[in-house]
Amino acid sequence: MDSDTSDPGRRADAHPVRKRDDVLVEAARRTMRDLQAASVAVYLPVPGEPMLGAAVAAVEPLGIGLMERLSMNDDVYPSVVAYKTGRPTVAHSIDILGKHPEFAVFAPYPLTIASAPLESAGKRFGTISAFWPGIFRQIGSDDLDRLAAAGREAARELVPLAAAGISMQAGEVPVIAPLSTAYPTSGEDAVREAETAPFLYHVQQLALRLPKALSLEHVVHEVTRRVLAGLKAQATAITTLENGRLRVVGASGCSQLFLRQLEASSASSGMPEERAMTERRQLFFGPADPGTRDRIESAAAGDDAEEQVWVVSPLLVGTRVFGTCSIGFTADGRHFAAERAALNALVPLLGQAFERIRTQDASHALARKLQQTLLPRMLPSIPGLASTCRYVPTSGGLELGGDWYDLIRLPTGGVTAVIGDVQGHSTAATVVMGQLRSAVRAYATDGLSPGPLLRRTNRLLAELNTDLFATCCCAWLDPETGRMRVGTAGHPPPLIREASGNYLDPQPDVGPPLGVDADYEYTDVDVHLEPGALVAFYTDGFLGAGPGHEVSPSVIDTACAASHGQLEAIGDEVVKRTTVLPRAADDAALLLLRYEEPAAQARHYVRRLEIARRDLQGVQRARRFLRGWLSAWNLEALDDEAQLLLSEIVTNALVHADSDVDLRIRRYPDYLRVEVRDSDPHPAINVGSPGEDQAEGGRGMMIVSALASTWGNSPSGRGKTVWFELPV
Repeated sequence: MDSDTSDPGRRADAHPVRKRDDVLVEAARRTMRDLQAASVAVYLPVPGEPMLGAAVAAVEPLGIGLMERLSMNDDVYPSVVAYKTGRPTVAHSIDILGKHPEFAVFAPYPLTIASAPLESAGKRFGTISAFWPGIFRQIGSDDLDRLAAAGREAARELVPLAAAGISMQAGEVPVIAPLSTAYPTSGEDAVREAETAPFLYHVQQLALRLPKALSLEHVVHEVTRRVLAGLKAQATAITTLENGRLRVVGASGCSQLFLRQLEASSASSGMPEERAMTERRQLFFGPADPGTRDRIESAAAGDDAEEQVWVVSPLLVGTRVFGTCSIGFTADGRHFAAERAALNALVPLLGQAFERIRTQDASHALARKLQQTLLPRMLPSIPGLASTCRYVPTSGGLELGGDWYDLIRLPTGGVTAVIGDVQGHSTAATVVMGQLRSAVRAYATDGLSPGPLLRRTNRLLAELNTDLFATCCCAWLDPETGRMRVGTAGHPPPLIREASGNYLDPQPDVGPPLGVDADYEYTDVDVHLEPGALVAFYTDGFLGAGPGHEVSPSVIDTACAASHGQLEAIGDEVVKRTTVLPRAADDAALLLLRYEEPAAQARHYVRRLEIARRDLQGVQRARRFLRGWLSAWNLEALDDEAQLLLSEIVTNALVHADSDVDLRIRRYPDYLRVEVRDSDPHPAINVGSPGEDQAEGGRGMMIVSALASTWGNSPSGRGKTVWFELPV
């Protein structure tokens, strides 16, 4: 037995696929009538995915219980079981709801579902499924036999079509056979229902799906595929109105000429879209209208390129117009009454979705800005200690997280590292995070070691009268000696990897989270770091990599090996290897420290220069600074190359980051390392335009990639670090 998963590219055009769909529609129609079912769907494999997709469906006008995509790995669906086993299968919606509560959106009342394979001549093409309303409806053996027979009969008709190269894979959306084709009627009622039922189905599907869309791209994709497949349109163009001009946010099947005209148009251009916005109503343009000529690309229009019909609708929220939706058809004798009615129902859904996404994006940007301003602008430069950080915001929802990190230079010459996570995802959690970070900085500057620092912070959180608690790990380090003290309040202790690859286990007393027990006496433990030791602090956004719900040492080992020991690259590797794992929607913070050598010795080989924002002489100062230290270190041979690379990344930071710039030069035995840190988290970009890549001052980051032995562009919480290395 073979499972047919023919390449859709084998079909020459859409018409042969219609032969397949006609067979499947007729099978669904007969089965719906014979079994007195509410709906019948035929599922075929989805190209390139382990899924079954609804290819056709016979439905009542609003459908019943039809999920259009089913995972092959989920045996709760009877269609999947029937496809895998080749046997008819029965299931009830209550069984599906136990694993997939979202099924209630498509089936708001109890259902019974029976599925049988589409199989003939050793080929299994898919399944046919029937839906009945009712709690645990009894499906007799006669009904299952008739369903299985319908599957075999349809499969027999598919065998020669598959042999002719016609695709046996599901399309993006199902072909809808309306109620009138399942229960034959006559006269105008049958014609009217045959025209409107598919459109009602697709509009209803959009009403279910658009409120869940998380991006403008998602909204446009859902609408475009429904319009093209469900309404049998040839082209669609969706625009938004920005600063008095239209911007195309999604288009399919449109000519490049039309798209250029749209992008160049204004609110007073006289185009049909401008008329629709001005009159605030849907407009219909027939084939003879010159305003809509040559809008459909030739490949989509075929021989009917001149016979175009366009329906142009304004996108409205209340009385405010903020865009347009234009749908193009080829005139084939239709009256387009059903299409226009469907679009009248679609446009408010589209407008509401766009407005929600725009408001959501603005709120998300504001929330992220608030959260980022509470993180360190950049980590301080500590002789003998290299540091970097990463902050990965949650990918779900608009809520803020309470993760934070800090590295605090102490008046005594030591340094305090801290990482924490306030419970919850809300503005309140972020505000508490800011309060705790400020308190920890103050207590650390006063000279408190981790245990007393956590005790005082714990009492402060209790006195804030908030219901929130926080976990926190704190460490004090003396760069002169390598001595470190570690304390933790409900937070995983740091991973400490020696240069040899062994791990130190300080075994601190992990006390309760801050805010749980106001009188708890936190303690700290001593650990000694040798040069080359790596210390990794992290929050639970990275959990899941280790058996004890902690970042696994194997992840650190793999990151060190993959990055050849480069600290910035280690941070990138840890993020890549842990945040891709399934995890709760949570922010993730990472703070990496590497103890390189005693501070007194390190001061001879680490130099730092601060450049103020918009300092027009900053690049020249940086070049003089670098030249002076290359001379002091007897590295004049690197001067030309290093000066050129430094100029590019400092210029990039000053021009594009709009922040102060922190330049750090490190001399290692085998290489020179230059780091430029700023407060803009966006990746560095070319200073010049693409056409200026060879012009002086416009070569951008291309020259860095070409000349540096290795380089990186690493986001680090609130800002980023761009660095390069040259061999000595």
